Amino acid sequence: MIKITLPGEPISKDRPRFSKIRKTNSKASDHELIESYLEHGTVWKVAEKFGMCGQSVHERLIRLDIRLKYPSITEKEKQLIKEFYENGFKIGSGELKRFAQSLGRTIPLISRTAKEMGLTSKNRKLCDSKLPEISKRMKTWHSENDHPKGMLGKTHSEDYCKEVGVRAKKKWASYSEDQRNEHVIKILKTRLKNHGTLCPQKGGPNVSWKQGWRTIGGKEKYFRSRWEANYARYLEFMKINNVIKEWLHEPETFWFDKIKRGCVSYLPDFKIIELDGSHNWVEVKGYMCERSVTKLNRFKKYFPKEKLRVVDGKWFKENNRKMSGLIIGWEKGKV
Repeated sequence: MIKITLPGEPISKDRPRFSKIRKTNSKASDHELIESYLEHGTVWKVAEKFGMCGQSVHERLIRLDIRLKYPSITEKEKQLIKEFYENGFKIGSGELKRFAQSLGRTIPLISRTAKEMGLTSKNRKLCDSKLPEISKRMKTWHSENDHPKGMLGKTHSEDYCKEVGVRAKKKWASYSEDQRNEHVIKILKTRLKNHGTLCPQKGGPNVSWKQGWRTIGGKEKYFRSRWEANYARYLEFMKINNVIKEWLHEPETFWFDKIKRGCVSYLPDFKIIELDGSHNWVEVKGYMCERSVTKLNRFKKYFPKEKLRVVDGKWFKENNRKMSGLIIGWEKGKV
């Protein structure tokens, strides 16, 4: 029997600590918890029924050796989740739901586990079928509500723009040289990710090198010069005649991670896949400036296993007349 110390009485050294006293006035018996869990299948509904904490119900069922409906995620399941997320899926496509059903788990549990494993991404694409629905919903919301930031029809004042400029310059001045270089590289990578190589060069449509969109081999690409477009036609001709397996226009950017200033990356014009599966790179150059030389030298230094060939005006001068007669759409002009 536990002795109760009345107010005013000295506390006995033999009195057991409160944390070691087993509570007997539980809101539900073990039998009631088990029966209720078998009926509802979830500890949260059981806890709500008896006015208890869900964690308490969970711990008591574990002590009673009751096999819970949703046991902890196993290592095998974590590996399957990792493979599923790394393979990629679009939000709203139903793939996540089918995957959760195949494991006998809930979508929130799968998503929470993936987040804990660092597999989730804010940039995950939506399913194409969901885009019209979301667009319609957002347009309806904006037509019935004010601008969320109260800026509808407003512009920033000239004083505020100057203030932002001062803050930006102050922040830039506080950066170290390494921080500035990292910031510039981040901007370049973001620009490449968002726009690829589709941003037109300076000079407009009337420049002599005839940059612009062309559809070659069923691929619509933005070519930076007439030479670049013609070489793409040449590669397509080679592909049709089974001389090469495939060609790609500007598919990959090579970053020079150890370089912090100047030319920090290089984007070759073409990747050629040979019939045996090997590949090589081609750069179409009309004028070899100092910056271009630096890029090519750094590419050879940091990626010695990659094979690169430069195609210049000499190649076009030797092949222009012959190719214009063989290849449909070949653009003629001064070389």
